[in-house]
Amino acid sequence: MRNGRVDLLSTDISDWSISLVDTGVDSPIGERLRRVRPYLEGDEIFLANYADVLTDAPLSDIVERFRAADAGASMMVVPPSNTFHCVDVGEDGRVGSITAVSEMPLWVNGGFFVLRQEVFDHIPVNGDLVADGCAELAKRGRLLAYPHRGYWRPSDTVNQRLELDQAWARGVRPWALWEHV
Repeated sequence: MRNGRVDLLSTDISDWSISLVDTGVDSPIGERLRRVRPYLEGDEIFLANYADVLTDAPLSDIVERFRAADAGASMMVVPPSNTFHCVDVGEDGRVGSITAVSEMPLWVNGGFFVLRQEVFDHIPVNGDLVADGCAELAKRGRLLAYPHRGYWRPSDTVNQRLELDQAWARGVRPWALWEHV
């Protein structure tokens, strides 16, 4: 990269166009997308994801479901992975029930998106993809959820990264779909 060249040695993505764009260290995700918009001209749909998540999600299925839908964006959603418990507390302070957050009928943003150009209409300068773009599309009935109950793990913290590294070393890597072909 120091000489400005990237050599493609062997790949199954020879028909791809890859651009490395400096979008700013402190830019929110929505602003990063706004800054790469010129590179997406002519693309009906495009993908975006948070680079700190590993999953076995079927991206081809997610894209095909989105293509068939009348939506401006699709967000993969996953059950919360925390080990916390939700506690139902009555007016008198007595606990009525305790439920693992992972067993509740909740979904969280899984960090994988299929988007149409329409999303740019809803992201202001220095805006956020989810809080601005997706929220506005949701208000308009234009946001599609793709629920995924398969493997999904973030690597936001040192402990999460350590767990993923240890799983890799043990050969437990369900996100490595290329190994299962």
